[in-house]
Amino acid sequence: MRNQRGEMSDQLSSAQNRRERLINEIRSAPAGTEQGLLQQLQVLNDRIVRIERDIEISGQTLRSGQVPVGITIVPPPFTSPSDVAERGAAIGLMGVIVVAVVYGFRRLARRRGRRGTQAYSAERDERMERLEQAVDAIAIEVERVGEAQRFQTRLLAEANIVPAMNIGQRSAEPVRVPGAD
Repeated sequence: MRNQRGEMSDQLSSAQNRRERLINEIRSAPAGTEQGLLQQLQVLNDRIVRIERDIEISGQTLRSGQVPVGITIVPPPFTSPSDVAERGAAIGLMGVIVVAVVYGFRRLARRRGRRGTQAYSAERDERMERLEQAVDAIAIEVERVGEAQRFQTRLLAEANIVPAMNIGQRSAEPVRVPGAD
């Protein structure tokens, strides 16, 4: 909702800048073209009012936590309990893998401690290094999957909220300027 407010503020600034340019054009416009420019100005004024109203509605929603009557907010599609459960299962599986690897290392260390100090072979060192790299790679991939899912959820949530806030509003119609064929 906050990101959407930021986008609406940018749109408001852009519309106000266009309005200022249009007012300057009206001041220096040749005779007979003022009417078309005034119509464009009215369209921009209406747009500015709508954007300001949308910003106020989103501000009320953020302050109160309640959605005003007539506004529909569509929840993001990937926030269902099953998605949360899948994420939890993936994190749990990663935890089990890490615990198993740590347990294996400790058990191996205990066995070596009982036998006395033995020289590590180069092959064992390489195997341990490969195992560490594999665990690190799994951890990175799980994090990437989680980040991609969070990003996709955010994009879909924003895409679903913006159209819902414009329900019942008509799009701007083109302005016809007489004699400008």
